[in-house]
Amino acid sequence: MPTLARKTLLLRPKQLQLPAPRYLPALRVTSRFQLKQLQPRANMSGLTTVTSPNAAPAAGPYSHAIKAAGQIWVAGQIPADSKGNLVTGSIAEKTEQCCKNLKAILETAGSDISKVVKTTVFLSDMQHFAEMNGEYEKWFTHKPARSCVAVKQLPKNVDVEIEAVALQ
Repeated sequence: MPTLARKTLLLRPKQLQLPAPRYLPALRVTSRFQLKQLQPRANMSGLTTVTSPNAAPAAGPYSHAIKAAGQIWVAGQIPADSKGNLVTGSIAEKTEQCCKNLKAILETAGSDISKVVKTTVFLSDMQHFAEMNGEYEKWFTHKPARSCVAVKQLPKNVDVEIEAVALQ
């Protein structure tokens, strides 16, 4: 028969044989038989939307970013200015505008580009990879984790889109 020292038990008011108050939090019995209050788990109500006036407007029904659980999840940014005008020119110039948008959104959310932990870069053609990297490394000197994929087509027929996850 296993000993109680190896099990974690949840005790409720009936099991404790206490008068049932309106609310008694769940308790945990540790291996030394000490009672500790269980902490509540985070739930979905902690989501906060972020919209930056200094970044390209969203091209669909989504937020620029969502803040949740100490992280900021930034939607993919295309090379467009804050009025929605697409940037023309080289892949480097387009990548720069994507990064400017990311920076603006992160600053609106109370973070900055140095706190980015993961990016995903979407390219219309992998022949743009080297040129995109040249501009990208100017913005992300701390080298966050990254995925880079070629896709058949991006919104508004742009050549590059970058999304990011950052810490608050």
